[in-house]
Amino acid sequence: MAIDHAKQRRMQEAAEELLRERYGQNRNYLDPLKLMQEVRAQALGHYAGGGEETPEVPAEDVLAALTQMAEARANLDALERDLIRAARIRSASWQKIADSLGMANRQAAEAKATRLERAAESHRSDRDVRAQRRDRARRRTVEAWCREHEARIKTVGGHLVDVAGAWPELAKDAAAAVYLDQLSKATGGVQRVECLEMLHWRIAPHGRQGLEPSGPLADEAALARDAVRDLLDELSAARLAADDARLSTKR
Repeated sequence: MAIDHAKQRRMQEAAEELLRERYGQNRNYLDPLKLMQEVRAQALGHYAGGGEETPEVPAEDVLAALTQMAEARANLDALERDLIRAARIRSASWQKIADSLGMANRQAAEAKATRLERAAESHRSDRDVRAQRRDRARRRTVEAWCREHEARIKTVGGHLVDVAGAWPELAKDAAAAVYLDQLSKATGGVQRVECLEMLHWRIAPHGRQGLEPSGPLADEAALARDAVRDLLDELSAARLAADDARLSTKR
């Protein structure tokens, strides 16, 4: 039976909207692997502590996560291809690359690199043109919104960095430390917003208990957390409004 590509595309778009709303904090870019890991963790109760109930995760969420599998595989293939390229640029031999990949010989590594290059070309050509246009439109929306609210984004981000010590759990989270460092050094609104989205997801995650600030900075930290939430909610509304406007022009 032939694949209905139009139906598949509609299903993919609906799944992405669901995942963006429920698990992606309405971020413009969705990392398919992280999304699948998040849905799996909630569905299997990985976040539930002793005596806590596993959060209810409907089947539609799990099925939506499965639609991300092809993109995740393509991303991993691209990562492997880029690392092989980087190794070759640095004069690593094909035999050493084969050893690192657990392959028997250099010929196997070279063949793998060729397959990855061809797969990347195929994935780029197969990707739906409308999906590419949609992604570009969303990026433009985010960039324009960040330019308009640049001063506020900088203030909100700086405040969060200043009070991050009120959440001891963040100090134990290596990724959070990276995002806080990037946030403190960021020079553009888009980069700051991306860091704020990842940090907010750690402080106040969707579908499970958030972190509570403590210590002398607790009150300020709560205000900073709420300011980040309000900022991201406004950005989310701008994204949705842009999507609605784009869809209305096609009707």
